[in-house]
Amino acid sequence: MALEVSVVIPARDEAGAIGACLTALARQSIGAAALEVIVVAAGTDDTENAARRASDDAGFGRFALLHLERGNKNTALRVGCAEATAPVVVMLDADTELADDAVVALAHAVREGPERAVHGAPLPRYDSWISRYWELNRLLRKELRFDGMLSGEFVAMQSATIERLGVETLFPQLPAVKVDFHLARVLARHGVASGYVSGARGITFVPWTFRGLTRTMLRSRRGTISVASRADAWAQGALSAMLVGALPAAALVLSWSRALAVGCVSPLLVYTARLWRDVEALRRRGLGDHRRELPSFLFLDLTGRAIKVWTLVERIAGRTPPLAFRGERPGEAGAADPTAPRMTS
Repeated sequence: MALEVSVVIPARDEAGAIGACLTALARQSIGAAALEVIVVAAGTDDTENAARRASDDAGFGRFALLHLERGNKNTALRVGCAEATAPVVVMLDADTELADDAVVALAHAVREGPERAVHGAPLPRYDSWISRYWELNRLLRKELRFDGMLSGEFVAMQSATIERLGVETLFPQLPAVKVDFHLARVLARHGVASGYVSGARGITFVPWTFRGLTRTMLRSRRGTISVASRADAWAQGALSAMLVGALPAAALVLSWSRALAVGCVSPLLVYTARLWRDVEALRRRGLGDHRRELPSFLFLDLTGRAIKVWTLVERIAGRTPPLAFRGERPGEAGAADPTAPRMTS
């Protein structure tokens, strides 16, 4: 049977997750024999042996296990995509379990119509007020109004696109880069659109604790600001500073001028009103009633914006912090084991 899809999986210290990821791939409706699976393993745990054990009875058309001595997720994707041979390539995070029809939906989306890259819908593995913020953010940015960016949990494109642009261009050797943000920008510069396939779903580890979320936000904002142009970085930082500083600024000037205080807080009021409008639009479209989540969403969104301001300060100061690509996991220091059920919709 001819290989139809190559699945490239960067896996750093993912011994606890890679088995379930590969098992979900083996259940794909396209058939395991149609899949070429390439795991690029790194780190110090038992990821390679766990991947090898999970692949033994999976029936993949081809399975390759590569070892990465050094480098980040971009390096792993560059190595893995260079090895891929099928017409469609799916880049999949090792902590993600795809729904049975996800690969078919992704492959169909990149084969049909104009040249493009697409990503699917990652769903939180655990339910908490933090993961509900993550899910609402996805609904607002993807389902309600697609933001034109890629989400890195699972992304698909034609191998011809990768060959045309080159793995060095798509996945450069940078010390700190947000892979999905950078990839979408590079593709757009070369005339390749980004898309979203809501029917391609997968359960993944999104943060479910405040500590995990802030760590992830810091990593993500560092990556975004590091690859943004100077003008774009300043614009993002200025908007975030204006929203985060609205209430403190209003409180500071209130004793001098009520009108000035209202002026200080008005950007935040306008932003909140727009969020309410969008949450109402989700409800009208049958995508859930999230009105009760709006206060916590606004708090966490402003937290993320404060972190973005900090990362802009880091860039101005010339600091280039390293960017890991592994998120929160159960049992890690400071991350209590979650007891809530998986989210399925």
